[in-house]
Amino acid sequence: MILSLIFISFTLTFAGIVIFRRLARRTSRLIDVPNERSSHVSPVTRGAGIAIVITVLSLYVVVSRSDLNTNFVIAASAVATISFLDDLFTMSPTLRLVIHIAAASFLILSSGPYTELARVVPFDFLAPLLSVLFIVWTTNVYNFMDGIDGIAGIQGAGAGLGWMLAGILIGSVPTASLGSIVLGSCLAFLVFNWQPAKVFMGDVGSTFLGFTLASFPLIDTQREASTGFSSLGLAVLFMWLFQFDAGLVRAAQILSAKPFWRPHRDHLYQKIVVNGYSHAQVAAYFGIFATATALSLYLFPGVGKWMSVTIAGVGAVGLLFWSRKKIDVKVD
Repeated sequence: MILSLIFISFTLTFAGIVIFRRLARRTSRLIDVPNERSSHVSPVTRGAGIAIVITVLSLYVVVSRSDLNTNFVIAASAVATISFLDDLFTMSPTLRLVIHIAAASFLILSSGPYTELARVVPFDFLAPLLSVLFIVWTTNVYNFMDGIDGIAGIQGAGAGLGWMLAGILIGSVPTASLGSIVLGSCLAFLVFNWQPAKVFMGDVGSTFLGFTLASFPLIDTQREASTGFSSLGLAVLFMWLFQFDAGLVRAAQILSAKPFWRPHRDHLYQKIVVNGYSHAQVAAYFGIFATATALSLYLFPGVGKWMSVTIAGVGAVGLLFWSRKKIDVKVD
């Protein structure tokens, strides 16, 4: 069933992007024109992440049956809708944030907070509050990090693989199924988004994936993983380099009194590209560490958790040092 879902989600997303590209040519609103902060030099169709949204949600509804978490579908659809409208018309950042908070709050109120937070926080209201904040943060982290060809798709594929394997380990069909659907869908998107990109994911795809990956621990009622990690720990681990890059940069901006809410090119992955490395090299780096983190947890029971943490740590340190290395271009 897992392999079938990967194949079906890949095929549906691939077909959806082909159709979307043809429809998008009818409006200039879905054409991303480069500006001074862009990492591309030619106009590219954006918003193709809508194919990921439609594929993931529709397949999840079909295969889940009695295990369907309707609240997740509603909340994720709200996030995707406001984001697609933003791709089309440029919506107010405040409105988008309000929708993100509302969607996360709806999911938490209906599904409950992360169980790990409920155990450790001193006051009852803190667990739901921190749960909402984590979902909103992760939703926007994914959007922040979707700035070069391939990076959002390959991170989504790596995280989807991680949740698929985690679901297999704990015997959670909903988790394994949704993970495999995300994996297949993101792999199909990479066909069109690998450098040089033919399409961009757009906010509709990046925020949807961020919201979905943060919601995995809340989707299934089986929240106790036998992987050695808490489900919240897995949510952080499976997209660790995204969390690390965005968190480090935001902290640095706040400490230096910079307006962190404004568009910028301060992310580590952006600096690496500016220093002369290709989009493909940087995206591959993120993909390799995401995949290795997921596989080590699954292939090495017992010690896998320490291996995955070590791999994630090495990836973060490597990213930090790589962002300071420039390619020397010799001119004869």
